Amino acid sequence: MESATSQRPPDTTRSPHEIARNFRSFILIWVAQLVARIGNGLTAFGLGVYAYQLTGRSTAVALVTMAAFLPGVLLAPLGGVLADRFDRRLLMILGDALSAIGLLALLLLIQAGIGNVAIVCACVAFSSIFTSVMDPAYRATISDLLTPEQYARASGMVQFASASQYLISPALAGILMSWFGIGLVLLIDIGTMAVTTLCMVLVWRTIKSTKPVAERGFWADLRFGVAFLARNRGITVLMLLVTFVTFCMGFLQTLLTPMLLDLSNEEVLGVVRSVAAVGMVVASLAIGIFSMGHRHINYIAIALAGSGVVTLLMGATMNVLLIGAFCFIFFMMLPPLNTSVEVLVRASIPNETQGKVWGLMGLISQIGYIVAYAVSGVLADYVFNPLLVSGGALADSAGALIGVGESRGIGLMLIIVGVLLVGTAIVMTRVKSIRVLEENLKNQTLESTR
Repeated sequence: MESATSQRPPDTTRSPHEIARNFRSFILIWVAQLVARIGNGLTAFGLGVYAYQLTGRSTAVALVTMAAFLPGVLLAPLGGVLADRFDRRLLMILGDALSAIGLLALLLLIQAGIGNVAIVCACVAFSSIFTSVMDPAYRATISDLLTPEQYARASGMVQFASASQYLISPALAGILMSWFGIGLVLLIDIGTMAVTTLCMVLVWRTIKSTKPVAERGFWADLRFGVAFLARNRGITVLMLLVTFVTFCMGFLQTLLTPMLLDLSNEEVLGVVRSVAAVGMVVASLAIGIFSMGHRHINYIAIALAGSGVVTLLMGATMNVLLIGAFCFIFFMMLPPLNTSVEVLVRASIPNETQGKVWGLMGLISQIGYIVAYAVSGVLADYVFNPLLVSGGALADSAGALIGVGESRGIGLMLIIVGVLLVGTAIVMTRVKSIRVLEENLKNQTLESTR
């Protein structure tokens, strides 16, 4: 989508000295956020491993993941409102400082020997609440500091910082967890938040304070988005498709930790997660270099089918090297899938209503993660894993093909998810309303080239 900022003329209200000073301030904040994202990734990985080591249950991993994820989803609209109505400088400082309090409390409780799963979830949720308030303020601050000509560059840097928690943190956290345990991981994350807070204090004078704005009718925008989706079946189908993909990713994200910990150790798990994230980077770079053309339905179908096949193979094997390779391929499939969905949807939504519809679609698509986190651990621990332990109901049938063990039920779950993804790919190519979206895109492209 072409943003509103791309329509603006060059900023002539700031002197070259002010523009340069503001960009230096942005760089300082960005470096601090990069460090903080790496720290967040360390904690996310470390607490998942810690919860599983504490209980031996996939449900514990799912609960901790849910506690970290859910507040951000539910409070994202509130965080955006606060960023527009209050001092963004203060929101960023308070967000990091108060988020660190939750982790500090968790560290002290663990050191005191009372760090059970319920306490971990409570402290993580508390920390996530304030992170969700800080993040919209951080992104909005880019507009306060930079000129429209610098937005694209800044956006790329922000996305890289966000990706660092998946590229760097898992491998590093795996090493730290195996040698030092969860205490050092939490301490490092707390330290990164302190660095971010200090950097914000240093650039306090550079960032302008924002004035409160009038309420913009959140519920009216929500009703408009719902009505728009109801009128446009193709977009609704694509939205549901994305929700299903996030549901499958939620299963993989939650269950990969217990499955690999049963087959290997924390270090191997960390390396596999980091290598998988590299797959996303490789595919994203390829998309940036080579044109995808207009056959986006084919890209979606191939990506869904490919991700389904590798997920199925991931569940069928107990070889850690193969699981790592399949994870890499799975995450390679996501950028072309996401890009094609985004292009089709953006081309079908009027520019003046993009914000309303995308906001609703983003919220609904996250439901897939929430449902997966809620049910994946319970299904693994109480339904599928008992079927494939020695003497289990499926030990002599399915177990003869994929193996028998404490986490082989998770393997069976991944096989089922893979089959569902392949089935979705086949069905999607036959949906007429989605093909209409692609035809609209082709027509718009032809008109723009005349």
